[in-house]
Amino acid sequence: MSKKTLKIVLLGLATILVLAFVGLYFYLQSFHPKYEGTLTLEGLQEEVEVYFDDYGVPHIYAQGEEDAYFALGYVHAQERLFQMEMLRRVGGGRLSEILGEELVETDRFFRTIGIHEMAERSAKEYLSERTAPYQKAVFAYLDGLNSYIKNGKTPLEYQLLSIPKKEFTPEDIYCIAGYMGFSFNVAFQTDP
Repeated sequence: MSKKTLKIVLLGLATILVLAFVGLYFYLQSFHPKYEGTLTLEGLQEEVEVYFDDYGVPHIYAQGEEDAYFALGYVHAQERLFQMEMLRRVGGGRLSEILGEELVETDRFFRTIGIHEMAERSAKEYLSERTAPYQKAVFAYLDGLNSYIKNGKTPLEYQLLSIPKKEFTPEDIYCIAGYMGFSFNVAFQTDP
């Protein structure tokens, strides 16, 4: 192979690599949350404004409480859907469904301590209706979260792990709270 042919091949390979990296960069950028623009979301009663400050903290301005909670759920899912998915799965003892057999023992442990059963009982007792102010707030939050799941961009982690998008339920909220309570309890014993 002549030097000229070798230079052309190397230049071609370098060009392909640069184009691949640029394409990958823009592909990964498409997963970033939307911080600007206007969205029309079914489920809102009035206009809601969400402003993200220089630190990425959302500030939600709404005419009504339910619209504010709806927007909070939507923004929370936009920012943290994969983390929320992992928390509901660990609390419910369902990590091995997506991460493999190595986590069956972990799932068994969390099923044994009863977070999932507590979540089902609590949701049935406290969130079976949508009449009390706290119930309206919780369901508005869930509606916003599930609106993002239905209409928003699927997180990269969901695609990499082939996780099906599934709406959140009141039981899921209690599973997450139960797991977090458990983990904070353990921290109180181990941190000191």
